[in-house]
Formats: sequence, structure tokens, C-alpha cells
Amino acid sequence: MLRITDLHVRFGQAHILQGVSLEVADKPIAVVGRNGMGKTTLCQTIMGMVKSAEGAIEFDGTSLVGLASNKIANRGLAIVPQGRRTFPSLTVHEHLKLFSQGSNKPWTIERVYETFPRLAERRGNGGTQLSGGEQQMLAIGRALLLNPKLVIMDEPSEGLAPVIVDHLIEVLKQLSAEGMGVLLVEQNLKVATSVAETVAIMVTGRVATTMSAAALAADDDAKRRYLGVAAGGHH
Repeated sequence: MLRITDLHVRFGQAHILQGVSLEVADKPIAVVGRNGMGKTTLCQTIMGMVKSAEGAIEFDGTSLVGLASNKIANRGLAIVPQGRRTFPSLTVHEHLKLFSQGSNKPWTIERVYETFPRLAERRGNGGTQLSGGEQQMLAIGRALLLNPKLVIMDEPSEGLAPVIVDHLIEVLKQLSAEGMGVLLVEQNLKVATSVAETVAIMVTGRVATTMSAAALAADDDAKRRYLGVAAGGHH
């Protein structure tokens, strides 16, 4: 579905992405790594938000390089950005109405409210009146309302309470079961390895290795070496 080949991004003298190659097919794939490894830049570059990219990005066999973000979205990609980026002047319901594609699509406003009941309770509240977790639910809901072929999620569990994280895992599994592609960028290894069958580990702008989620979950040495995670938590 999505194929990235030898992708480079430079910001001035900083070489952020250094030859990233990655493929997303019909099964979810997770990208993990420490902060500052280029994960968010990768997401933004796929969506046409970075203009200094060199390399190939293909979606359904069509090149995305050089396309505007709205044209990329129209081809069937959506992003849940890190930091949520909700509109402070719009209520929850106004946000969702802005992104809704009608009642004949798989994802509707009603389904978003059913999936995230807290949003239904807060439908009249503005973006700045929501907690961080509620804003994250809203960012996820509006992306799903685009009914994309593939959704890119940049740290979707960030700021969510553990019980909501567990719910998020089930939502992501359901998206995959319904045929939606998922590229998941996560710091939370539990989320990454619960949702994706394959995990790509980024180190200083490169994909250092790709392994099965089960193999990573069982490999304490790999988690320590690449992610700084020890058996008892984070170093």
C-alpha cells in the first residue's frame, strides 16, 4: 500500500532522515525509537508537510513526492499528528462536522461518538476546554472521519490514561480488521507490539532493524540497545 525508498530529509545542515526505506501492506506496522530519531519527520514527510525530501514515496503505486498535503489526503491518507492540533475556536461537534464525509461512509460522527463516548459528553466544548486525552480522542476521530485507506498515527497514546490506552489498542485492531492500513508511530511499546505484527526501529534517522512484534517483546537486549528500555522500565 505504502512504499518508502531511500528517503532523505535535511533541515539546513541537519540530516534528519538518512535513507529510510519502509513498506506498509495490509497489516499494521509500528515505528518505534527514542525521541529525536526522526519518527515525526517521517510522518510529516509522507503527508507532504516537508518540502526538502529526497527519495521515493509511493502510495497504491502512485508517487506522492511533490504533492500538496490536501492532494495526498484526497488519495486516501490521513494523519493523527503528534500534539493533536485541535482548533481552539471550534467545539467537538464542529470539529467532527468539518471532517465528516456523510452518513454513507463506514466512519460517521455517530460512530466516533460510539467509539469515544467521552467526546459525545463533551460535544459542545471547545478545543481548549478539553483535557489532553480528550483532544487526542478528537484528533483520532477526525482522521477516521476522512475514511482513509491508510491512517498514520504519530504517538496516539500520548497523554491517555491506561484504561483509554487499552481501548485505543482495540480500536486500532478493529481498523486493521476492517481493512484500513495503519502506520503507527509509538513510544509505548505495549501499544506498538499489541497492534502491529511488524515493528521497525529507528535510530538516528535510519531504520536500524525490522522484526516481528513478538520477537521485540521477548528480546530484552534489543529493547535495551535500541530503545533504552530495561526490564523494570526506562533508563
